[in-house]
Amino acid sequence: MERVSLEAKRRDGTGTNRVRKLRLQGLVPAVVYGRGREPMPVIVEGKALRASLHTHAGLNVLIDLSIVDGSRSAETVMVREIQRGMFKRDIIHVDFHTIDLAEKVEAHVPLVFTGQAKGVVDDGGVLEIQLREVVVECLPTQIPESIEIDISALGVGDSLHVSDIKLPSEVTLVTSAEGAVATVVMPKEIEEVAPAAAAAPEAAAVEGAVPEAAAEGKPAEKAAEPVKAEKPEKPEKPEKKEKEKE
Repeated sequence: MERVSLEAKRRDGTGTNRVRKLRLQGLVPAVVYGRGREPMPVIVEGKALRASLHTHAGLNVLIDLSIVDGSRSAETVMVREIQRGMFKRDIIHVDFHTIDLAEKVEAHVPLVFTGQAKGVVDDGGVLEIQLREVVVECLPTQIPESIEIDISALGVGDSLHVSDIKLPSEVTLVTSAEGAVATVVMPKEIEEVAPAAAAAPEAAAVEGAVPEAAAEGKPAEKAAEPVKAEKPEKPEKPEKKEKEKE
């Protein structure tokens, strides 16, 4: 387990304005707490803090924190919580927890997957990762930086569980052993549905419900009205010839 040194100064005042000014100066507010001691507000230099956390151990790094508060004292601490800004994601606050190197602690350890799953390479399956870290318990100096898991033997439908993880004898698993870590599944098929509009004209032709013009969006023409038969004209009555007077 990696071990680094970091210097902190006791912080006076905890108001919002005071904290904002410290951050503008490149300083990060923090709190040191632990068993048998009162929480102590401190500040650390932001650049030095980022360098301390930029190790293979990540947040599990052991930090020898030198606290300047009129006298100089050193304590071994681990990071328990980090707060980051909403937009820039800069570190804006840290909680340090004092530890005893002779007492066991719990730590989150990342999982590293090695190899290529047989079901992915040979059968076109998809690897689904359900868990990327586990919680373990051990002495601070025995915390693994990471845990490697070989997934080469996974076929389609196969799964790896927490119980399959191999740990050093001095490390105890805290995460439930029944949980799934990784599974190989077949990709889901997406059924193609033909547009319903393509069948509409044919249906109209069969049922005779929609005129062709209406199907094309044109107003239907009115049906021709039946032509009424004309009545034959009545023959004109012959005019009566006036009787000739004798």
